[in-house]
Amino acid sequence: MAKHKIGVLLTALLLAGGCAMAGATPSGAFRPGEAPAPPRPASPVSTPRGDGSPLGRYRLFHEVVEYTLETGDPRRVPAVATGPAAARLLNRVRRNRRAGVVQRGHAVPRPTLTALREGPGHGAGTAEIVDCVTASGPWTYRARTGERVGPAPRPRRHLVHATLTKAHGIWKVAALTTPRNAHC
Repeated sequence: MAKHKIGVLLTALLLAGGCAMAGATPSGAFRPGEAPAPPRPASPVSTPRGDGSPLGRYRLFHEVVEYTLETGDPRRVPAVATGPAAARLLNRVRRNRRAGVVQRGHAVPRPTLTALREGPGHGAGTAEIVDCVTASGPWTYRARTGERVGPAPRPRRHLVHATLTKAHGIWKVAALTTPRNAHC
């Protein structure tokens, strides 16, 4: 049951997409040369720290998921995720590479911190977050041609339970689960 929940949620988050994408036409066709790519930090592996709070780091996780799926570059993942959450995202990137696709989109998190346990010296701890993520759906494109793959996405809202762990003073998403009825 837990594997099902993690799979459903991470798939929803990892495939979240669709809002105002650079290079996307209203029909959903992606034409890489027609619009500039969204601005990215200078270094492909630099990841901003967010505001350092569990909520800030959770929001940053969503940004890194979007970047990673759009570019196929997993180097930022270890900065924001660990354990099963990181493994699922890295597996998704490998599957996308094998399929020759990228996924573009946007998820809007609305997280609420429900529990916070700090360890001694504030270097370790856990945080629990409940979120109702709004995602416009997955837009999948062939990496080489930019041709859209699959049907147009559907906007959705998903209830998400996230567990963050803090090690060496940095919060990272460790696990994501969804209830069977994940609508919110």
